[in-house]
Amino acid sequence: NRAILQQLLPEAIISGYMGYDEEELKTLLGWADVICIGCGLGKSHLAEKLVMKTLEHAEVPCVIDADGINLLACHKELLRTVNVPVILTPHMKEMSGLLGCSVQEIVEDRFRKLQEFTTQYPVTCVLKDARTVVAERTNPFFVNTAGNQAMAKAGSGDVLAGVISGWMVQGKEAEDAAELGTYIHGL
Repeated sequence: NRAILQQLLPEAIISGYMGYDEEELKTLLGWADVICIGCGLGKSHLAEKLVMKTLEHAEVPCVIDADGINLLACHKELLRTVNVPVILTPHMKEMSGLLGCSVQEIVEDRFRKLQEFTTQYPVTCVLKDARTVVAERTNPFFVNTAGNQAMAKAGSGDVLAGVISGWMVQGKEAEDAAELGTYIHGL
């Protein structure tokens, strides 16, 4: 879909990955102000390597969504070693993979589950649902009441990750960017 994207968004910089080149990845990461990874990435071995190496080499804030979260579920220990702000934007199924529990368990006690997760891992977590919750280890939860269930469709989370990334590029702290992005996306 590269040709279609370049016709619709000629200003966008689009890089495709047919193989892994660590030096190219480092070069691309070197000029980034914020990294947003996972949207449409897939779950291949190449995608897994891109997520892991991106987190290893990141020197700017990271927003991780979709397949990036699914791939990270098997490598959560990386979240303890990253020295940059990280925002995760899982929906309930992706969060169940991170927590190793059922969606129903999260539904029944989402605040406790989020508190446990953000206590273990120094991230800001945007748990997407009809009422999205933004959690971070040191601050009260933010419950977003903007939006509706019609937003629960393919691509909506990608837009949210982009809105949050846009706030981070403008210098907002991770939690503020997550809260602002969630609210504005809901509007």
